[in-house]
Amino acid sequence: MLYDAHWERLFRYVVRILPDEDDVADVVQETFILFWESDFDAREFNSVEAYLLVIARNLAFKRFREQLKRTQFEQRLMDHFGGGNSDMLMDIHTKELSQLIDAEVDKLPERMREVFTLSRKEHLSYKEIAERLNISDETVKKQISKSLRHLRLKLNEEYITYLIILAISDNFC
Repeated sequence: MLYDAHWERLFRYVVRILPDEDDVADVVQETFILFWESDFDAREFNSVEAYLLVIARNLAFKRFREQLKRTQFEQRLMDHFGGGNSDMLMDIHTKELSQLIDAEVDKLPERMREVFTLSRKEHLSYKEIAERLNISDETVKKQISKSLRHLRLKLNEEYITYLIILAISDNFC
C-alpha cells in the first residue's frame, strides 16, 4: 500500500538526478528498504512522503557520486594506457586479452567448447554446426548463448583485475 502510493512519485523525482532508469528503479527500491529498516519519527518530517523523498535524494546522489568516481577511474586508466607507445601497448593488451579469452574457452565443457569454436573461430552458421555435430539448431543456439554468458561473467572478473594489476605494475616500472 505504501509502496503503491509513493513509488511513481519517487521514480519521477529520482529520474531527474540519475539518467539511467535501471539505476532509478534500484534507488527507489533501496529507498523503501531503508524506510522499512528505519525508525521513522513523524515529528521530524511533515509526512511519510517527505521522509521517502529525503532518503531517495540521498541515495540518488550517492549513486551519482559512485558513478562519477568510476568514470574518472576509467578515464585515468585510458589516459595511462593511451601514452606514447599506444599502438604497441594496444597490441600487447589485445594479445593478453586474447589469451584470457582462450583460457576461459578451454575451461568450457567439451561439447560447448566445440560448438563455440566452430562458431567463432571457423565462422560456421548454427545450421552448419548442427549438421556437422548431428545436433539441433536450438541446441547450438543454447550452447553459444551459455558460452557467451560464461565468458562475459568470467572475463568481467578477470579483465578488471588484470587492468588494475597492469596499472599498478606500470606505475612501479
